[in-house]
Amino acid sequence: MEKNTETNTLSLVLLMIVSLTFVITTRAQSTDIDNPTILTANVIEGEGDGKAETFYYSFTAMKGDVKVTVDAKSDNYSVILDVSLLDEDGGQLLRIQNVATDVGKREVATKHFVRDQKVIVRVALPKDDHLKLLNYKIKLDGSVKVETPAIPVESAPVAPVEPAPVTPVEAAPVPATEPVTADPGVPPTVSDSAESQTPGDTETSKKSSTKNKIKEKIKKEVKKAVKDNVPE
Repeated sequence: MEKNTETNTLSLVLLMIVSLTFVITTRAQSTDIDNPTILTANVIEGEGDGKAETFYYSFTAMKGDVKVTVDAKSDNYSVILDVSLLDEDGGQLLRIQNVATDVGKREVATKHFVRDQKVIVRVALPKDDHLKLLNYKIKLDGSVKVETPAIPVESAPVAPVEPAPVTPVEAAPVPATEPVTADPGVPPTVSDSAESQTPGDTETSKKSSTKNKIKEKIKKEVKKAVKDNVPE
């Protein structure tokens, strides 16, 4: 869901950029009629300072009417701004002369095209040593096709690959050792009997053995003394 939202947002942003680009002022200017500046917007805007200059632009006129609006304004008195539409061979298709003044002047003209063709826009600025500033704007409307500027699109970031979960391996259960039941018919061995005795039983057994030895020794001494005292 989030990925689709991001894609839709990116598409909307690109569409807005393309739409705004169509009305952005074109500022690159070529002085070579054989290599005119390719328009990426429908507006040409510039300035002059009394130096004679000629600039060339190009666009594609589609079948239909192309409306050309020329606005110009000088610093304090009138000068002539010359704008022409030319075909690829330099033939004049439409000419507009705007006598600019300090209050601004607008001239509008329309050219009808019966087929699609490449059109060159020639903008001729006048030579005038007294002119300090001339502002102009040329707007093309109607059956106009301009180039769409290339917009770099960043590649989507690669999602990190998460390692696969490790399943713990359970150790096999060790079978419990069953207690060995002694056979009632088999007497326990000495080792089993000794191992089964507790420390207390061992101590008691040692004391009993010592007493028995003392009793036996006393008996032997009594018998010897009686034997020595009784005459044969």
